[in-house]
Amino acid sequence: MAELIFHHYQMSPFSEKMRRIFAFKKLPWHSVRAPAVMPKPDQIELTGGYRKAPVLQIGNHVYCDTSLMARVVDRLAPSPPLYDAPMAAAAAEWADSTLFELAVAVGFRPTRFDDVLQWLTPEELSKMADDRKVMRADSRKQAMPRAVARAHLDAQLVRLEQELAERPFLLGAAPSIADFSAYHPVWFLKTLAPEPLAPFPRVLAWAARIADIGGPDGPSMSSEAALAVAKGSPSAWTPDAPFANPYPIAAGSNVVVRAADYGRDAVNGVLVQATPEEIVLRRETARAGVVYVHFPVLGYDLEAA
Repeated sequence: MAELIFHHYQMSPFSEKMRRIFAFKKLPWHSVRAPAVMPKPDQIELTGGYRKAPVLQIGNHVYCDTSLMARVVDRLAPSPPLYDAPMAAAAAEWADSTLFELAVAVGFRPTRFDDVLQWLTPEELSKMADDRKVMRADSRKQAMPRAVARAHLDAQLVRLEQELAERPFLLGAAPSIADFSAYHPVWFLKTLAPEPLAPFPRVLAWAARIADIGGPDGPSMSSEAALAVAKGSPSAWTPDAPFANPYPIAAGSNVVVRAADYGRDAVNGVLVQATPEEIVLRRETARAGVVYVHFPVLGYDLEAA
């Protein structure tokens, strides 16, 4: 198996989601500490403009969005499975969107500053608020007032508490992708602003079970070394699946991909693969060479350039 190179930073909730999945799968990985705020020159060299964390790199294939990363990892290591439980993917989509947005709205005013100071550099800490304003400047979602977000969060946590009344994990006796997706917003709150979680002992016990899943830590790798891995990888690639684009755009077209919600930085490239689940662009730069950038269909817009 080609080595997994994970571009992330410690405080990123979606990065924690993938770190727990790597542990669940017992997969070794290399850790590249990505900047928490812009500029991110080495990450942008790989992604072509995608600024969010995390990013998963395998050779010169770069995967954006944890909904796609989780499926890639599940294909590489099918056991234990992530998607066996009915409705696991749908529950994960709810957690990655609705629950995450509520947790960030509440947790972005932390009551525990020790971890923030430990995980971010002084420069990142000073720039974080302005960076997130820029990221959400063209958001298609209107910001929710914090008081409303807190009320909605309580309602969602009540539902989680009820779901965990008779089983150790959300959809059964073993973790699924639904658990890892619901876990990372809870982890974010527990780390930075744990007060909303206090009335929910089952949620806290479940989160502890996810956190206790053991697996190999990722040895450090520099972003320069990761770029060298990409540049040293074969430039030719033949997709396994036939081209079946849900958009009326032909293979070989110059296209633009943007996130459909926020952080809508444009990624330009040549469309080389599209299926009902995945979009792949081919790009080439001096430092990274030929790179294939993968996006999920859900959550992203594809347009002709």
